[in-house]
Amino acid sequence: MVAKPPARGYWLAIPESIQALIADSFRKINFAARLSQSTNRKITPGTRWVPAPHVPTQKGFAEGSEGLVNLWCLLDGDDKIVDRIIVKQVHPGATRYDDPSNWKDGVVGGEPRECVMANAVWAALPDAHKKHVLECLGWGDCRGEPRWRYRLYFEYSAHGDLSTIIRGQKGDPVRTGQKRKADDDEVLLPESFILYLFESLAKVVLAMDEAGDRQGMIHGDMQVSNVFFSNPDSEIFALYPTPKLADFGSSRSLADPGVKNRGDVVRRDACCMLFAPPELAKINDGVVWEVREGPNTSLSNKTNIWQVGMLIACCMRLNTYLPETNWRGIASSHWETPEAEQLRFRGTKGRRQLRRRRLFHENSRYSNPLINIVERCLRFDPSERPTPETLLRAVRRYMQEPVAGISDYQPIGCVAEDMHRHKLRVILDDKYGISKML
Repeated sequence: MVAKPPARGYWLAIPESIQALIADSFRKINFAARLSQSTNRKITPGTRWVPAPHVPTQKGFAEGSEGLVNLWCLLDGDDKIVDRIIVKQVHPGATRYDDPSNWKDGVVGGEPRECVMANAVWAALPDAHKKHVLECLGWGDCRGEPRWRYRLYFEYSAHGDLSTIIRGQKGDPVRTGQKRKADDDEVLLPESFILYLFESLAKVVLAMDEAGDRQGMIHGDMQVSNVFFSNPDSEIFALYPTPKLADFGSSRSLADPGVKNRGDVVRRDACCMLFAPPELAKINDGVVWEVREGPNTSLSNKTNIWQVGMLIACCMRLNTYLPETNWRGIASSHWETPEAEQLRFRGTKGRRQLRRRRLFHENSRYSNPLINIVERCLRFDPSERPTPETLLRAVRRYMQEPVAGISDYQPIGCVAEDMHRHKLRVILDDKYGISKML
């Protein structure tokens, strides 16, 4: 049993029958409706934008705590795909919709903050590194009462998210009635891939220091489902899909009132508790801060560092979340780890930092320098965590030797025999690939 993150708005509280009606209406939208665009990557003009085929058991292409996601494809005269766009319909509820802090320049119904913050980080990155942020291409259909919704438009990531990568390495699901050993059919993630991901995320959190009026920002909700992967870059790490940090809906500029000191504006933002750093962790009701005194009552760029460390630890453990974090809101009979080993930031129960041996899979041979860097990222005290600049420098300094011959390898046809151990197991589902028939 996995703890669910607290709902950000009222989408999850809407009756299923009403959700189904909304989902059906969303699939039938006129894609050519008014759209404000804010980046250089323009949406291809055309009249044959059609939604991806609907799966009857799902409300959309994907579903989150605040709404739905669908994929639209632009077809040519032969019904072949020439472009793809993800449309995210957000239902934040009246309180969050009417909060000026959730909109650019405080103009309710204007540009949503998620779009502003994602593109501020994208703009702060050097051109060669912009690929590591999921670009928000624009927004539209901002409707207040009674709908309380808006739409965001994103580039499509064909390789899924980090949970897709991790589950792919775990192999196929076990049939009903069968038992699986802890390491049955698992193939651990190659260290070269982990280092590529680590460096990519470090580049993004460093750019966050330049975003938010150059006073820095926090992402607030880094988790495996918010790291996406697009097609590989043919120039570097061509063996792997390109990582992209996404979902800046909980991001805040550290210069804004009530952010550094965790005011109500931050308290209302979502943060998946399975990936919550000490300073963003809340106890079971999702309202009271778990840490109420000491250095963890203030937010900083070190908050981002902790979440990056947790993502890399998940990769090294080959888990979509760490069982030590899965105790909030769950009966003790369903805990996955003993209380003494749980990651708890308040009081004397559990541990404030994971044991070193809990940072990696028991069958792994990940190098000590990599483990050391992750261990520092996950320190309880923010002052003991590296800065974004220090983190990027440390990752780059160490990764030069482990990725030698891999970072510049360009597969042509079949992957060379000596590169097989560095490959990922995930097979691209290319049903919506460019030039494919829809």
